[in-house]
Amino acid sequence: MTCVVALVLLLAVACGSSPAPQRAAPPRATSPPATAAPLTAWQKLGATEVPPVSLRQASLGAAQVVNQTQGAVADADARAWAEAFRRTFGYLLWAVSRGQDQFLYRSGLSSAPVAVFQPNVYDIAAARKTGDRVEYTVQDFRRFVVRPVPQALQVSIQRDGYLWKPYAIYLDAVGPVETDWIDGQGRRTVKSQVAAGVPVFELVGGELAHDPLMGDVWVMSSDFDCTAASSRQALAPLCNP
Repeated sequence: MTCVVALVLLLAVACGSSPAPQRAAPPRATSPPATAAPLTAWQKLGATEVPPVSLRQASLGAAQVVNQTQGAVADADARAWAEAFRRTFGYLLWAVSRGQDQFLYRSGLSSAPVAVFQPNVYDIAAARKTGDRVEYTVQDFRRFVVRPVPQALQVSIQRDGYLWKPYAIYLDAVGPVETDWIDGQGRRTVKSQVAAGVPVFELVGGELAHDPLMGDVWVMSSDFDCTAASSRQALAPLCNP
């Protein structure tokens, strides 16, 4: 499956790079909206239907949140960021399963949506040609590791069509992961698969945003596959487990 699900992250950082300097306290998360918004509100974000209200509730389950910012980000904020990412991820899964490619582009879930969501939009378009829809099986998240991203990497990040942000979340996850196409009769065809226990590591740059419809979301600015040898070499130590 591609990065952030399939999900998706060529930087050039040397091992032992110094962490980002202390910054002003980042915004804290707030509670998601209590009532459902009408379809007209979601249409402004590119959706053709109202997402389930349950997507506003984000749970980390048994996953651990690790703060590696050396005090630049409070532990409570690091956890809020991880929860915001899970909320963003939930909306991504919904958008893919419902063929909501324009929502991915216009919702504000990414500050570089063309690059970040390219694999997901491709999946939607390919399945649509045959009258199918796409469904992702979710990986098992074990840790959400908040890490500073040196600004020296900005040029390298932007070269890939992404945007540099001072922080990223390293996703320590394992399979099973699967991309399926489902036809009109409910028949399922496996298009890609990662076996149970196989690493599915990513580095997702971004920042917290307070969205009036979705609640607090992690606005993804980059998404790198840390299982790829090229990413591990270029991103070390950011891409290290």
